[in-house]
Amino acid sequence: MAEEISSSSAASTTAAATTTTRTTAKRSLWPSVLRWIPSSTDHIIASEKRLLSLVKTPYTQEQVNIGSGPPGSKVRWFRSASDEPRFINTVTFDSKEDSPTLVMVHGYGASQGFFFRNFDALAKHFRVIAIDQIGGQRLDRLQNEISDCQAKTEAWFIDSFEEWRKAKNLSNFILLGHSFGGYVAAKYALKHPEHVQHLVLVGPAGVSSEPEQKSEWLTRFQASWKGIVMNHLWESNFTPQKVVSASQWKVPTTFIYGFQDWMNYQGAQEARKQMKVPCEIIRVPQAGHFVFVDDPSGFHAAVLNACRRYLSPDPDNYSLPEGLTSA
Repeated sequence: MAEEISSSSAASTTAAATTTTRTTAKRSLWPSVLRWIPSSTDHIIASEKRLLSLVKTPYTQEQVNIGSGPPGSKVRWFRSASDEPRFINTVTFDSKEDSPTLVMVHGYGASQGFFFRNFDALAKHFRVIAIDQIGGQRLDRLQNEISDCQAKTEAWFIDSFEEWRKAKNLSNFILLGHSFGGYVAAKYALKHPEHVQHLVLVGPAGVSSEPEQKSEWLTRFQASWKGIVMNHLWESNFTPQKVVSASQWKVPTTFIYGFQDWMNYQGAQEARKQMKVPCEIIRVPQAGHFVFVDDPSGFHAAVLNACRRYLSPDPDNYSLPEGLTSA
């Protein structure tokens, strides 16, 4: 779908964004930390609208109320004594009746709009629902709210997702998560396996071993509050091998990696040895960590292959699409 965008249009958009940034910098002497909330949210929403305008499939957008914190807990989604409710931005695409539900969770520093090249293709087969994680790129940003406790981390991400699920009255769905969203999806499936039919983890954090040469993105991630969370979990003996253990894993899982993904698929191979549920690993050519942007067709083929038992009347005779590699 996004292939229809011309290179000249992309260049114009980039130039316009650069000009806007420079103009803003000249007009304001306020520190960027003070300018972030009032200015960037508007830009994020506008960017999201531009991305979604490229999607041909009709959709419904809503802000789903998840309350102020987990029921019966003093923990709040944000460090605050306020009972003010929070909302998760949600986009649901039209689909054929009785289509399986596919919930898509974005990664660090991203939003559901990052999947704009995939919505049309996937909506032909699934009821696609994409969300913005609490503390994500849009609306509810956590900033520096993270403290020092795994329980609070789970409350922010896992329990907030569960409150969203209950508000949407969903069950028996396919859960797809990318990068940090893959970690959240995996943790959610460990805690609430009864709601998840199948888990699709795309270059997930918390499952791959760290590459020898860190990318610039990885370095920035590890310095961020979400990176601090991940480091805390590792230091707390919460390793990828312990996340994906035979005693814990209860949901059939498919891992998807780009050939050039800096997340190491071999970590998933090691984890698979301990699993007692069906597990497969698919690698997509001509793609890196953002496989769904780099090679949309390969990504779509991988997702359809992963979910073939919910799509094909004869899934056992469904062969791996050409170009994809089983690891």
